[in-house]
Amino acid sequence: MAVAFVILTALLVYIYCGYPCLLSVLARLFRRPHRTDESLEPSITLIISVHNEERVIEEKLANALDLDYPPDKLEIVVVSDGSTDRTDEIVTAHAARGVTLIRTPERRGKTAGLNLAMTRVNGDIVVFSDANAIYDRHALRRLVRHFADEAVGYVVGHARYSGGDESAAGNSESTYWDMEVRIKQWESDFSSVVGGDGALYAIRRHLYEPLAESDINDFVNPLQIVAKGYRGIFDPSAWCSERTAGEFGKEYGRKVRIANRSFNGLLRVAVVCNPFVVGRFAWQVISHKLLRWFSPFIIACHLAASVMTAGTTPTGMAAFAATACYLLFSLLALVGWWREIVPGRHRALWYLPYYFVLMNIAAAVGVMKRLRGEVISTWSTVRESSSPGTRAAVMVPLILVPIVIVCAGRLGNVLGAELPLLHGSALLLFAILVYTYVGYPLAAAGLARLYPVESVSDDNHLPPATLLIVAYNEEKDIERKIINSLELDYPADRLRIVVASDGSTDATNELVARYADRVDLLAFPVNRGKIAALNDAMAQLSSDVVALSDANVMYDRPALRKLVRHFRDLRVGAVSGKVILLNGEVSYGKAENRYYGIEHFIQQQEGRSGAVIGADGAMYAIRRELFTPPPADTILDDFVISMNIARQGYLVLHDEEAVGYERNINEIDGEFRRKARIIAGGIQCLVSGQGVPSPNQGLLMFKFVSHKVLRWFSGILSAALLVLLFRITWLDGTFFDDLLLYAFGGGALVALLGQVAPVTRRLLPVGLIHYLFMLKLATLVGCYLGFTGRQRVTWRSPGAAGVGG
Repeated sequence: MAVAFVILTALLVYIYCGYPCLLSVLARLFRRPHRTDESLEPSITLIISVHNEERVIEEKLANALDLDYPPDKLEIVVVSDGSTDRTDEIVTAHAARGVTLIRTPERRGKTAGLNLAMTRVNGDIVVFSDANAIYDRHALRRLVRHFADEAVGYVVGHARYSGGDESAAGNSESTYWDMEVRIKQWESDFSSVVGGDGALYAIRRHLYEPLAESDINDFVNPLQIVAKGYRGIFDPSAWCSERTAGEFGKEYGRKVRIANRSFNGLLRVAVVCNPFVVGRFAWQVISHKLLRWFSPFIIACHLAASVMTAGTTPTGMAAFAATACYLLFSLLALVGWWREIVPGRHRALWYLPYYFVLMNIAAAVGVMKRLRGEVISTWSTVRESSSPGTRAAVMVPLILVPIVIVCAGRLGNVLGAELPLLHGSALLLFAILVYTYVGYPLAAAGLARLYPVESVSDDNHLPPATLLIVAYNEEKDIERKIINSLELDYPADRLRIVVASDGSTDATNELVARYADRVDLLAFPVNRGKIAALNDAMAQLSSDVVALSDANVMYDRPALRKLVRHFRDLRVGAVSGKVILLNGEVSYGKAENRYYGIEHFIQQQEGRSGAVIGADGAMYAIRRELFTPPPADTILDDFVISMNIARQGYLVLHDEEAVGYERNINEIDGEFRRKARIIAGGIQCLVSGQGVPSPNQGLLMFKFVSHKVLRWFSGILSAALLVLLFRITWLDGTFFDDLLLYAFGGGALVALLGQVAPVTRRLLPVGLIHYLFMLKLATLVGCYLGFTGRQRVTWRSPGAAGVGG
């Protein structure tokens, strides 16, 4: 480990400091001059790649037509990659001024469009540009002057980023780019600049080779040119202005695409890594690109080596210092992440560490996608793309928080905490976690035997009932749901079917209106949120029983009868059904089925002892008169409604014979967001008191704490246990302590395998471990969202929101 620590330290220092410093020295000592000619005026084709650029293309064309270059020697071509907005129309309007439009009928990616365009252009020099890159008037002249030297195959200009002072993301990108510009200049002076810049770079037309559609043209094409024996020059005086992404999430997405496609391109032109073919350029490619893309993995190994090597030896002290640096850097990055989601004053002290972490995550994601065989071929501009906010925002704390915990635990050894206290605390946390997932299901079964509630049900009890479906833009499922509802085994003269449409803007209302003779439509004109629509709809109902359902949940024919039969007993206030997930299409389907199998067992046992803790929002029925309108900002409406009924002293039962089916097509990202939302809703209930049992309801409170509260805080409890185990193990851990720590680590590796290789989740052990770790991480995010009030109260994808939280 000590040797590994030294080697990895040297490697990281080389990547981020050694290469730039060494390159700057070599560029001065062994500079390769080349010939230029200010009067050179070859014919030029300016190719502008676009996809849905109606907002900026007019300005770009005006800029291109105003460039300081002879019009008879300048051909302007716009390549539209299947644009669906007004881009093509705007370009066509400039045809009389010599602008040519080349359009691909369907979107195939930027490189496919360039391949097509290069078969039709005439200029000796081809300049590539983006729609939002505004050129300096003299940019073309300054580019082409370098082609006076026959050895020059491409010339790269300087993209100056504007808008950097408007956001932390812009500042970060500008700071990063300033360093990149220096490196490009040194590379150009020493040998060749590594790669081009899609906003502004020029090549000799005859050196262009048709590229694979997955290639990133401004990286692969320069590599191919160097492989042919030519060199590339960087000219900072040939500049253009381009706005930064402006958001960390958008910048993250752009970096993922760049790393993914560039790594794929390097694998295709791997000869440029051979110094016997391209000379000193091979060193530049490996140092500047390959090692940089793999630096996240090197950092992870170095972190592990630092933590494990830290001690009192000279090497151990260096590792101790490195661990402290990781801790401080991670804390600063977490502050940067916090400031990004809670806007405040931007300071480089924290937004630069955050940017560094985020961009390394992006590089790791891009490289791993390529290693799995996934190559991103199409692109979205930062102007039209939505920020991958959830993934980018969630990944940073999920990666940094464990690092902080591990580093703090290692450094915390100097605190000298007493082992007995640590052992006792760890044992308590472990016992609570075991009780939460193993002990409570058994306890619920025991309570069902000790305190059984014998409700009076009657299969012939058919009171007036309403099936209420609250919907928003459900055109894909609503008609199938209506047909399913009309086929239910319940007397038509006693069942009213109501669809409350919360300002739907698709065809939902029109589809419901087709069944106006059997289905009532409450079409609210404005989308206000599910709770507002639900409360208003309930105020217009008069039946004794109301069954609430989601639009994508299909009931068995006798399901409604099964739910309603329990209301023969006047003590019953609500009945929850059993929703079976049809999830064979998702990679975690087997694990989810096992998890929900346990949940259904718990619900059944809780119902037998008088109260299910939270009904299943996809399928439950209540006595209308017991309905208490939840506040408008409520996240878990089904939990609050059913628990408020239980608080009134009524029974809340579970009927496993009342079956519905829900098709789950959301992959793990969607399930993660849904779980985090559930936890955030639970924390909201704790803070507001909504649905929380009264202190004098001992049994109900016991079940509430055991089933929900401990689940909601299980991620925090697990993180605390992990910290204690590290402390104990490094001080003087027992075999049991080591076993728990290794179990954590082994489980984390298996979970990581399931995340990196989704196909392995279909193996039940991998799927279960991955699903469990996903739940723990979701609880951490959910707690944060709940306590800070940052969980948006908006429509969610239908699902069993009250189950599994």
